[in-house]
Amino acid sequence: MAEILLSPDELITSTKAAAQFSRLLDSLSDHRWFIQRRGKIEAVLTSLEEYKRLLVLEELVDHMMLGRLIEERERTDSGHRISLDELVEKYDLGE
Repeated sequence: MAEILLSPDELITSTKAAAQFSRLLDSLSDHRWFIQRRGKIEAVLTSLEEYKRLLVLEELVDHMMLGRLIEERERTDSGHRISLDELVEKYDLGE
C-alpha cells in the first residue's frame, strides 16, 4: 500500500468535518481533506475532478498490466491451442 504524505493543514477530525462540511466542499478546488476519527485517517474528501482523474489513472494502470500479461504470454506461448468445445467436453462443463 502506498504511503500517504500530507500536510497538517489537510488533516481534519470527523467532528470538525461534519460541522464545517460546506466550507470543506467550497475549498475542494485547491485542497483535499484527510478525515481522522479516533486518531486514525478514515477517509479522503477530494474534488470530483480529482476523483475522475484517479479513475482514469486506475484504468490506465489496468491496461498496462493487461498489456504486460499479453506480452508475457506471447513470449512463453507454446502454440498449443484447444477450442472452447474441447474444453467443455474435457471438463464436463456441458449442460
